[in-house]
Amino acid sequence: MSKTLAFLTGLALILAPACNTEHQHVVSAEPRHGYDVAGNWDQHAEHITVDPAVDVNPVRTQHVLVATVTTFDGAPLGGRRVEWMIPEGGVGAIVEVDQHGVYNHKGQLVRSSPYRSELGEKYSPTFAVTHTNNRDELLDMGNDDPADDIVVKRGQTWISITSATEGTTDVIAYAPGIRNWADHKAFARKHWMDATWTMPGDATNRVGEKHPMMVTLKKQSDGTPLAGYAVTYTIDGGPGAVLDPGGKQSVTVKTNAKGEAAVTLRQTKPVVGKNPVLISIVKPANEACCEPEEEIAAGNMTKTWVSPGIAISKTAPAKALGGQTFKYTIVTSTTNDLDTRNAVVTDVLPAGISYVSSTPSATVSGQKLTWNLGTIPGGGSKTITVNVKGAKPGTYRNCAEVKAEAGLQASDCAETVITAPALALTKTVKPESMICDGVRYTLVVSNPGDAPAQNVKITDNLPAGLTASGGSSAVSIDVGTLPAGGSKTFTVKANASKPGTFSNTAKATGDGGLTASASAKTTVRQPVLTIVKKAPARSFIGRPITYTVTVANTGDAVAADVTLVDRLPAGAKFASASDGGSSSGSTVRWLLGDMAPKASKTVTVKVTTSGAGTLVNRVTAEGVCAAEVAAETTTIVEGIPALLLEVVDVDDPIEVGANETYVIVVTNQGSADGHQIGIKATFPAEMSFVTASGPTSHTLSGRTITFAPLGSLAPKKDATYRVTVKANAEGDVRFAVQMTSAELTSPVDETEATRLY
Repeated sequence: MSKTLAFLTGLALILAPACNTEHQHVVSAEPRHGYDVAGNWDQHAEHITVDPAVDVNPVRTQHVLVATVTTFDGAPLGGRRVEWMIPEGGVGAIVEVDQHGVYNHKGQLVRSSPYRSELGEKYSPTFAVTHTNNRDELLDMGNDDPADDIVVKRGQTWISITSATEGTTDVIAYAPGIRNWADHKAFARKHWMDATWTMPGDATNRVGEKHPMMVTLKKQSDGTPLAGYAVTYTIDGGPGAVLDPGGKQSVTVKTNAKGEAAVTLRQTKPVVGKNPVLISIVKPANEACCEPEEEIAAGNMTKTWVSPGIAISKTAPAKALGGQTFKYTIVTSTTNDLDTRNAVVTDVLPAGISYVSSTPSATVSGQKLTWNLGTIPGGGSKTITVNVKGAKPGTYRNCAEVKAEAGLQASDCAETVITAPALALTKTVKPESMICDGVRYTLVVSNPGDAPAQNVKITDNLPAGLTASGGSSAVSIDVGTLPAGGSKTFTVKANASKPGTFSNTAKATGDGGLTASASAKTTVRQPVLTIVKKAPARSFIGRPITYTVTVANTGDAVAADVTLVDRLPAGAKFASASDGGSSSGSTVRWLLGDMAPKASKTVTVKVTTSGAGTLVNRVTAEGVCAAEVAAETTTIVEGIPALLLEVVDVDDPIEVGANETYVIVVTNQGSADGHQIGIKATFPAEMSFVTASGPTSHTLSGRTITFAPLGSLAPKKDATYRVTVKANAEGDVRFAVQMTSAELTSPVDETEATRLY
């Protein structure tokens, strides 16, 4: 055994996962090249194929090669390693690969080492390793066209290749698990051409007409037209036909400067049938570089020759009332995709049926009606509607006929029975109702005649203020057919948008001009609640606020079970409520009971506040059959700064020559900030200035110390100032302090007496 073979027999064999119940065998922990650790070959893999084996494609496009690994009897095998190689010297490269891996009988991904899973991988542009799938997978090309998607089946794996330049890509697909060296390789060859082409598609034409066909070629790389390519068209069977130019069944045309090669297919005799046409595109030889001519594409199209056809259909109502106008409908149509020319329709009305009108208008000669329809397009139709009237009861059979070019002809008949029915209608309603209950009308339509009444309908246009279901003001009921002596009952529910007295008339109609009508009158009543709420526009923190609410019924019916709800705003705390109002959380509720028309009720609710702000209080009231009404008030709650000024001398009395310190304290006892607080202190002539301190800076002018204004002082806070002076002479003196602020309308003065000895 060679060293190479000895090495290969030591590699692990990759086997299909547990779902492969047909060919299960033990899987090595380290699969390599399709061999197991015992040196045995794959016991099941026998053959590998690649599809397509040979193909021609435009450059700069991407194409898929699919390899299949099978058993000796052709059964597909999943989990088999396939190595893909592109030999040196050719063009093209591997772009994408199948990345499915190998799974053991437990469904676990096999690893060839602790760090690497055995997954499909592209190692270079010319070498890749993949594994055949264990189930069918859809390979989506990534666009919106499902036609180019590929189903990769069990036992198959794939790569995609491309080339930027013309040339040939040879691909080797190698299945290392297959022991027979003659069967473990498959070969594919891809010829890349810098060309793309458009071939004519299948077509259908009228017999005897010529059909042009054209192949267009251009470079794939830049769209430049390709001239000089030979395109051969060959008629491959069917009725007698030839190709022009040449007048033969096979002609070859070279592409012109626009890359176009056109021919015309024509019949030798107008016959219905199909002509398959084979198309071959051959690239011209390049003698400069020794390239022979080569077929780069082959295709086919089918030309279907058809003959025009015509059909006519006539419909009429099975029954119609005497004296009633009814309608015949005549539809003339083609039976295929070809135009039908010079179509003429005639209809001879039977005695007892008279012509009224038609669309389009007919040429009338006695009872004979004629329409020249001209050309009816292929796959199309033209419709004639004829309005007629039957004078006497009986059965009337009427036939329409169409004739057209090429001897085409068709006819159809319809039958109508003329009868004499009648209609009657009654309408009833309760004399009074509440607006919330709606209005119920009962309609009874009957046929007292001796024949069925056809297409009976009831229409009831409701008066202003009433609407039916869906908001419509018109009620339409399709009764259908009423047999002789029969009747049907219907209930119509209407909703009233306002109270009042309403009267209207319903009408029943049927074929043949049948009519009947009936009227009814009712009064709709409604309780209407109004609500008024009052509250002070302004209040202060800590002060109670009283809301007064008045509810009244201004309607013409009792408002039952009236409920009043006041939803207190944030910042308001319930204190009390009159008339049995109950509080739950921030909601106060009154059950006011029934309120007669013109009755009213007034209640109050009292709240307290603990902070400043704007209180928007909303109250609602509603009752049975009374729509909810609401009212709201706004109260601005403000705080008040209350500044207290205190002046204290630290020592009293004091000796001449000693210092005295005066302590000035400003306290905000209110509920809002005080702003721009100014302190001015004046000492007596018997004293002299020593020093001063406080929350703001100070200045001295004569015997007056002025402190800069304090920007703000919060509620319950204080500010302290100190002034130290020296006693220079005996006396009973006064130390004066003046306080100002943005909120004070006049200064606050305070003095402190001190004895000097």
